[in-house]
Amino acid sequence: MKTKKIAVLIAVFSFLLMSFSAGMVCAETSGTMGLVKLLTDQLGVTEPQATGGAGALFGMAKGALSETDYGQVAAAIPGIGDMIKSAPAVSKSTSDISGKIGGLAGGLGAVTKAVDSANKFAAVNDQFKQLGLDAGMVAQFIPVLLSFANSAGGEKVMNILKSVWQ
Repeated sequence: MKTKKIAVLIAVFSFLLMSFSAGMVCAETSGTMGLVKLLTDQLGVTEPQATGGAGALFGMAKGALSETDYGQVAAAIPGIGDMIKSAPAVSKSTSDISGKIGGLAGGLGAVTKAVDSANKFAAVNDQFKQLGLDAGMVAQFIPVLLSFANSAGGEKVMNILKSVWQ
């Protein structure tokens, strides 16, 4: 009798665990797909361009934000990690140039901050170029991503991202 109860409890627990996991995957996929659909509908880009472009900008934000701030953004935008992974790698030539410029500006305070920002956008522009998007599309992606962040995580999450992109 005890063995049967244990088997039933294990079966119920396994079912609940699988249901919870499936729900998490579904939530991540639906969140990502909602954002991708917004970008494709509003900007006329393909799904790979939408996913890669959003990933490039979210990757830039991840690199610029504290762990706490990025954690808030990641909690509000399901699937953000997958989008970041879908962004093309920054080309070696862009990376090399950014490194040289950053080294020249080192130790110059406000100039260093401006150069860091320019370097980050140079990397994003390079990633957009690899996706077949021109640099002007970055400015079109940002308001859509900020609007999505606002509806997904509220004004606080939107402002965290805005602090990186504007």
